[in-house]
Amino acid sequence: MAFCSNCGKEVPDGASVCPSCGAALAGVPAAVADAWDHTSEFDAQDISDNKVYALSAYLFSILGVILAHVLAKESPFALFHAREALKIDVVVVVVSFLSALLSWTCIVPIAGIILMLILCVVKIICFVQVCKGQAKEPWLIRSIGALH
Repeated sequence: MAFCSNCGKEVPDGASVCPSCGAALAGVPAAVADAWDHTSEFDAQDISDNKVYALSAYLFSILGVILAHVLAKESPFALFHAREALKIDVVVVVVSFLSALLSWTCIVPIAGIILMLILCVVKIICFVQVCKGQAKEPWLIRSIGALH
């Protein structure tokens, strides 16, 4: 057990604040930053000016990705989201192809449909993040490094 440097009361191990007085405890590591959040890398004006192009990449799939690359080619924020949307679209195409190719197995198409629904939810989450002005890598496709 540790003791609060402010009030001297005993505090439980792993606590970041004193339960008695609320003072921050020394020696407690700060919260770890989200390694997948790249929002701080982009200019606020760029985010504000190019949200529509970033949104179009998720809304219109490949056409939106092309639109973002053509109309917002100077915007790192829009291009970040165009890359992430393209990753999702590539996974959708691969899953569709494999589901069609192995349709006789019955299990693969069902798994493909479930994965497609999950990818749809991921796209919706990305769309909402763009609306908030955030640039986070989607959790399901983070490991696809081919488009970085």
